[in-house]
Amino acid sequence: MKDKGTRTPTRWEEELWESRPLMERSQIKQGTYLNCWCPHCAQPLNEDDKAVFEIINNQGQVGISKVSPYLNVLDRESTIQVEDDEELSDVRCPHCHTSLIQPGLLCKEDACKLMGFNVSVSNSIKLKLIVCIRRSCRWYTMSEEDNERLILRNSHEW
Repeated sequence: MKDKGTRTPTRWEEELWESRPLMERSQIKQGTYLNCWCPHCAQPLNEDDKAVFEIINNQGQVGISKVSPYLNVLDRESTIQVEDDEELSDVRCPHCHTSLIQPGLLCKEDACKLMGFNVSVSNSIKLKLIVCIRRSCRWYTMSEEDNERLILRNSHEW
């Protein structure tokens, strides 16, 4: 373990894993296909090899965003103009139109709003993935409970 000076870790994960990305701490490999699900209506968000979300930009325009469901592959397209550094006004499920914004949570990189949805590799265990809604940000996390399920060495899910 590296000497971190006088800085005290805020969570035990920092002490054990320092700042390694979630993907490196788990069994998931870069490029793993993730099935995406709405946490409200449980409808699948994947369509034609993309995860589909309803988005609202800062001008109030409503459109569709299609993003790669492959872990750490950031291909995306949308039907409305969204600047790379723009924080969306809202992101919703395209089926039930319920907001996926996580109230009270902000991105640790740039203090933007976060959205949450469920992911799985198969259809069994669904874990909640929380991501920044700024197009250029790559920050993501999940609950400690879901993180523990993800990194289990004997997990049949991953």
